[in-house]
Amino acid sequence: MLSATQLDVARGGRTIVENVTLDADAGCVLLIHGANGSGKSTLMAALAGLLPAARGDVRWRGMRLRDDPARFRRDLAFLGHANGLSGELSVAENLRFAGLLGGALRSSPEQSVLEDAGLAGLRHVRVDRLSRGQRRRVALARLVLDGKPLWLLDEPTDSLDDLACVWFAACIDTHTRHGGTVVAATHRPLATDAARTRHLHFARSAPCCA
Repeated sequence: MLSATQLDVARGGRTIVENVTLDADAGCVLLIHGANGSGKSTLMAALAGLLPAARGDVRWRGMRLRDDPARFRRDLAFLGHANGLSGELSVAENLRFAGLLGGALRSSPEQSVLEDAGLAGLRHVRVDRLSRGQRRRVALARLVLDGKPLWLLDEPTDSLDDLACVWFAACIDTHTRHGGTVVAATHRPLATDAARTRHLHFARSAPCCA
């Protein structure tokens, strides 16, 4: 379970995220909504341990991130606005390199994931020759392949077409049905299972969770 309690996060001497409390259980999707500039990306970076909290705690499975960051990184798959891919490597090379670098579990066959993502015919194509939407699909395929229990996603469906959005919604469903946790900041609606989905709405005042 990922949780945050009375979390404040500052950037440049200014508090961007203030008094956020949230819980995302195993098998749960937490969707974070809000206007541009409301602090969603800052919150995601703090939840991933990339920004320090000015106040409050972030915990994973009951343990504070700062007490065992290595364990947290082993369980975390984070995808921000950047795809984190090497343009000089092919699709398949990017996926394999990420697996070696991150200690991925590779719970699904690579070819199957590439086929489902519409990338099977592009596996040997350099990433810098792909469209923005195709690059995003590669980044998401890497996420699926890595088998990490916690997914933290900042605008995961950015640049995706409708068919790719359907594919990734199915990936989220499979991940949560197997006990995974997903926290995603998004403008675009994600077709997730309502019974397993909660929402955190960012306004200019304190956020409201439902």
